[in-house]
Amino acid sequence: MFGYEHEIVKEFPNYFLEYQEHEDESARWTDRIISSSGDWSGNVYDFYYRVYNRIAQEIKTPFKLAGGACIDDTPVHKALREAIANCLIHANHYGRRGIVIHRRPSHITIANPGGLRISIDEAVLGGISDPRNQTLIKLFNLMEIGERSGSGLPGIFAVWKDMKWPEPALEEQFNPDRTVLSLVLRKTSDSAKTSDKTER
Repeated sequence: MFGYEHEIVKEFPNYFLEYQEHEDESARWTDRIISSSGDWSGNVYDFYYRVYNRIAQEIKTPFKLAGGACIDDTPVHKALREAIANCLIHANHYGRRGIVIHRRPSHITIANPGGLRISIDEAVLGGISDPRNQTLIKLFNLMEIGERSGSGLPGIFAVWKDMKWPEPALEEQFNPDRTVLSLVLRKTSDSAKTSDKTER
């Protein structure tokens, strides 16, 4: 959760965190954050906030006041925080290829090493929690992010339904084992078909 990448990899040799922004499809990426760059800590805590703050800037926030103060948080923001935290909490940090998050104008793909510890149907339905990294989930709970109740993924699906966006796509990949969550961020006739081909 904390510390520095060069120390973390002594225990987790395959540890790797990556975030890519793709505004121009002709380029490999328009911006990139990786845990091994050496210009920041490279730990899970800092990665979470760096990535969330980048993504949150692109989410439209309707003007709303409460008690004279502007409210700049929405259910979509909360769902995205949950999705990023889930990726970090449930990852097999000994696994290959690391955590990779792609942000495109129309969708976000979040992939982590390690398969689901419950079935996809159980994960989407909720009510069952089997986190891979007990300490990480406790620390995120202290940050008031995530709950050990199996409600995170159903909550994300519910928000997307309320927004009338295409249903999130959750899939498992094997050899190496990976879990991939794809989130479309707009209403389009063909958006359900959008997926991050780089993860296949």
